[in-house]
Amino acid sequence: MRAKFLRRSDEPPVSVILPYKEGDPVNNIYLCENDELIVVTGEGIGYARIVGALCAKNDWLVFVDSDAVYPQGYIPKIKKFIRKFGDYFSVFATQRIGGILENPPPLRLFTYEHGLIVRRDEFMMRCLEFLLSDHLPRDDIGGYFTDAMPIPVIYYHGLTTGETYKFTTLLSMGIAGLLSLIIFIIMKNYK
Repeated sequence: MRAKFLRRSDEPPVSVILPYKEGDPVNNIYLCENDELIVVTGEGIGYARIVGALCAKNDWLVFVDSDAVYPQGYIPKIKKFIRKFGDYFSVFATQRIGGILENPPPLRLFTYEHGLIVRRDEFMMRCLEFLLSDHLPRDDIGGYFTDAMPIPVIYYHGLTTGETYKFTTLLSMGIAGLLSLIIFIIMKNYK
């Protein structure tokens, strides 16, 4: 993901955290002049997000994903909600659009960290719970933020790994069923 900077500086400054692995797509994220982009490579998404938060200089953390597409006004719109409601809420969640089987994913809206905006001190406190729990290095930490205030800021994320697996399974079952039907018709007409 490449950072492109908008001309203006907008309060409050945010730290945008991106877990990245070799081969991930390179999309643009538009930041304000006073923001920072922290790219972390590592052992897993949860790990990368925690390391990114530890490196962050700003009070608000915005979690993004390398294979998601964020519109140009994404960060300024988030900042608008932080300014308006940041004294009352410490966790926000933007809306994911995309995927085939779960579009939008109504039951999983807050289980992804990308699209999550959290005050840094709140994130660190909840990370302690995550680190003390029984988890795998790849585990996502989004489950610790189910109380996020949803805000009407949208980004696009294509199929997740789980959705891809379900889609390819259904597709292969459909192809197998279609081939069986063709063979059945051929055999029936052959006799």
